[in-house]
Amino acid sequence: MQHGILRVNGVVKEMDAISLEEVIKAVNGKAILNAGDLMVNGVSVDSRNVRKGDLFFAIKGEHYDGRQFIEQAFKGGAIGAVVSKQSEIDISGKCLPLILVNDARTALGDLAKHYRSKLSTKVVGITGSNGKTTTKEMVYHLLSHCGPAVKPQKSFNNFIGVPVTIFEMNSKHKYGILEMGTNAPGEILRLSEIGSPDIAVILNVSKTHLEGLGSIEGVASEKGDIVKNLREGGVFVFNTDNPWCGKIADGFAGKKIGFGFGTNAQIRCTEAKKKNAGYEFVINGQLKINIQVPGYHNIGNCLASFAVCHALGLDISKLQDAFLSFKLPDMRIDSQQIGNITFINDAYNANPESILAAMKYFEEIDSAGRKIFICGDMLELGRESEVLHREVGRKVPMLNLDMLWTVGKYAAEIANAAKDSGMDVKKIASFSNLEDITEYDMGEFREKDVILIKGSRGMHMETIVDKYKKFLSKQALVRN
Repeated sequence: MQHGILRVNGVVKEMDAISLEEVIKAVNGKAILNAGDLMVNGVSVDSRNVRKGDLFFAIKGEHYDGRQFIEQAFKGGAIGAVVSKQSEIDISGKCLPLILVNDARTALGDLAKHYRSKLSTKVVGITGSNGKTTTKEMVYHLLSHCGPAVKPQKSFNNFIGVPVTIFEMNSKHKYGILEMGTNAPGEILRLSEIGSPDIAVILNVSKTHLEGLGSIEGVASEKGDIVKNLREGGVFVFNTDNPWCGKIADGFAGKKIGFGFGTNAQIRCTEAKKKNAGYEFVINGQLKINIQVPGYHNIGNCLASFAVCHALGLDISKLQDAFLSFKLPDMRIDSQQIGNITFINDAYNANPESILAAMKYFEEIDSAGRKIFICGDMLELGRESEVLHREVGRKVPMLNLDMLWTVGKYAAEIANAAKDSGMDVKKIASFSNLEDITEYDMGEFREKDVILIKGSRGMHMETIVDKYKKFLSKQALVRN
């Protein structure tokens, strides 16, 4: 089969080339100008990365409008562009094909769905309230030992990211991994329709994205939609320790494999203990596994990845030592030394369950200095936001922290609840936003302090690390 090139964020990926005529049929589009025998060698949603032979999708986003960059895409080598019919662009004088569709974003998914149907690649779809990106990396790490595999870049898990990942697959790939996220009803159903997974994974269901999904029941219903588009003979992999996952599994009539710590798990962890920077544990009473990453919750993510391999018919005993070389993605318990202070950056995202997991990890680690927790808002929790922040705050005093800083309107409730639960008010500070943290505040940090940073992605809590680096630089200049 002929191969083409897909370029995403400057990274070159191969895809199987398809004709422009086939594209037009797949997206139910109308061609302006004759497509002829043109072949699509790649798909791009960013005109800056277009190369010769690409098909450009002019998608209107929240912060950009791809329709403004069609000419730039053509100059970059695009052989055509997919454009929403309602766009107000001037199509007169265009010398290259335009494909008019009802909605370019939907058309991108339709084409990815068609392209996926042509592949023999075994596709793994992963969703859950927590741990999707880490588990995606773990699954990829294991499957890469067994054959050519494709994974999403970063957390490409939406209506653009999932199609982009599918277009990175080709007939040479044995395995493909898709991460599927959601914050509104119907998204997982559509993403699973596009990806048509052979293995559907639900890691957990907890109170996340309540603003869009309404309740924990809404979250469970949304996550459960991933199994509705399993391929014939597909397998459902689920967390037996999560009651909501168990309910979804009870309603699923097909083949399923559970993972967890309980006796009802087919991929079961026992004898887990801390070892060096990570953990040692046993799977199914016989397979000893070492993972060199922090965070007890990552044992569960590791179990999920082994369950996926088992579901694919692989001999997991041959992967026993694979995790010795595994590293966590960025901003997941990422420890770095700045001066004489250790920052633990776990600021990729936050919800009640992930914050409690981070707190459990923080409680376990040894520190020669003080322990400081800097926590930002948990976003998209809707009407339960204040209650859930206070629930977290009530558990903070159990950590025996030396200092608690909160950042944001909702995180202030963590501080209030911590005070109400007995934490010394002298150890607590609340800031409205990151800009309110001054150099004077930074001066509170002492040698050998260990600082855990956590918060929702929209809070950009990782910038605290940059602020401290600048603070140190200024201090060095003053001393000199």
